[in-house]
Amino acid sequence: MPDWTKHPNQERAIRHADGPAMIIAGPGSGKTYVTIHRIKHLITHHGVDPAHILVVTFSKAAALEMQERFWRLFEPARPAVWFGTFHAVFYHILKQSTQYREYTIITHADKRKLMKAITRMHRRFFYIQEEDYDKLLAVISRMKNLPEYTVSCYDSPDGAEAAAGLIPASDIPLAGMSLQDLAFLLLEYQKYLSELQQMDFDDIILYCEALLADNKELLMKWQSRFQYILIDEFQDIAPGQYRVMRMLAAPHNNIFAVGDDDQSIYRFRGASPAVTQQFLKDYPAAAKILLNVNYRCHRQIVEASLKVVEENKERIVKTIEAAHTEGEGISCHIFETQEEEQKYLVQELKAQKEAHKLGLSAVICRTNYDCALWAQILEQQHIPCRMKEISTSRFDHFVIKDISAYLALAAGSRRRSLFLRIMNRPVRYIRRDSLPDEEVTEEKWKAYYKDMPAVWKSIDSLFRGMERISHSRPYLAIRYIRTVIGYDAYLTDRYGPAQAKDMFCIADEFQEFARPFASYEEMRRSMAEYGETLSRRREASAGASAVGPEKIELLTMHASKGLEYDHVYLPGCVEGTIPSKKAETEADLEEERRMFYVAMTRAKRTLSISAVKGKTGKDVPSRFLNTICKI
Repeated sequence: MPDWTKHPNQERAIRHADGPAMIIAGPGSGKTYVTIHRIKHLITHHGVDPAHILVVTFSKAAALEMQERFWRLFEPARPAVWFGTFHAVFYHILKQSTQYREYTIITHADKRKLMKAITRMHRRFFYIQEEDYDKLLAVISRMKNLPEYTVSCYDSPDGAEAAAGLIPASDIPLAGMSLQDLAFLLLEYQKYLSELQQMDFDDIILYCEALLADNKELLMKWQSRFQYILIDEFQDIAPGQYRVMRMLAAPHNNIFAVGDDDQSIYRFRGASPAVTQQFLKDYPAAAKILLNVNYRCHRQIVEASLKVVEENKERIVKTIEAAHTEGEGISCHIFETQEEEQKYLVQELKAQKEAHKLGLSAVICRTNYDCALWAQILEQQHIPCRMKEISTSRFDHFVIKDISAYLALAAGSRRRSLFLRIMNRPVRYIRRDSLPDEEVTEEKWKAYYKDMPAVWKSIDSLFRGMERISHSRPYLAIRYIRTVIGYDAYLTDRYGPAQAKDMFCIADEFQEFARPFASYEEMRRSMAEYGETLSRRREASAGASAVGPEKIELLTMHASKGLEYDHVYLPGCVEGTIPSKKAETEADLEEERRMFYVAMTRAKRTLSISAVKGKTGKDVPSRFLNTICKI
């Protein structure tokens, strides 16, 4: 770590004493170093009582790491500066009040059970399936993190409905669910939480804001306690978190915000790069300091990543310098096929393995799905790897389960469960009780409907369709299921065009996955191997030990934030992946660009970016490569 006295901007940040300050800290700029030395400076040069200093960040691990680094500056003493997460600090404030003293935090599993119990009490939610509950809870969480959302939304159906109306219709996860239904479930969920004296993590912020706004005496108590507040990763702060921190910082306004608007990648949680500009509007006299030296990345990586993110309009313009040119810098590789790209990366990682550098390397992908696919490939090539996040299988999505059921039936299965899954997708007006046996026969099923010609004809058409695709390659079979049998039309009719569009993306990905396979059985085996890979990853994660071979890290762009590696590989940088095909607005594209910037700047010595440019035009390298690669 450099001597800060040789770097005027770091020195200025560390010596900042009273009043608000915005520290723009780019990747590898030593923000943690600046933060802990600024705390030391407050204590040793300004006589600030450590008990009056609060340091807030987003994860418990980050808070503990920062605390350990700070304590090392004072060994063997351990000054009583409070390091904590937003939720930990706010929960502590709530627990010190009479109103919330008996409240506990509900676990995700219990949230799921509660929501399931609520929907089962009301028959109109019969359509909600097991895999829908996490989506439903996620959309409720997203509502609670919107800037306009306050605890008053719990007070009445009108308030809850207004909150639900802030969510785009395409984000409501379930077919046939109206804004009124979403608002109703929100109110019921909150009612039962209150009766159980429980709160979820989003409630912690909302209740703390309401408590401090209503109880001025209590607010003054905590303002007196927290006379100096330092906020790490400020660009990730949600609107409610920011409002509470402003309340606590008043009237001294000794609020020291450290962050980088170019690394704001949690818009789904309410975070935005605009929060940096909002801070400067709220505190017009704030010191504004740019930590403009990147000590982590090779100069080529710094320059290339800036070229990418400078395309964004919603950002603070900044110039970043690189401190070193160690390593090979950045390289771009464009392949004609995915097989060529995979072969290249496997060869690279085998070389890293022989050089004992796997533990210093990472493969960073846009999604967990891509990470799991790479884990499968690397496992087959005997390249040890670990996944930072253990995902559920993409093949668990109901769209893929529906299409897979059709494929299995076309391959000859006659299991009742498969017919039950698809018999009304699209709608054929078939009753469940028409299939009493575990094995279905065409003759017996038709006989049940001998007096209902329209349904009899639908069943006959279903079997004729299965016969037609029984000898087709899976790719063509899926296309037939979607277009001729009418599965895509069913999705549109049931979910509406906006939601169906997202489901088409899932179906498109599955159809592309099916392209190389000659038969359903071959594809089914590959899907099973993928599931086994995930299971092994979960088991390996549960029993992780410091002992064992070094492994390359597989992680998503979101999960890579805050980490660094000597060598980073970014495969699959094509349109539709990065940026995601779901990124339609300018704000969406700018966040995708920030994610790519974050991924690029995890690399210290070498960064390898790869993409496929197929002759058919199906695969197109990401637009983000235009400024840094010769395509």
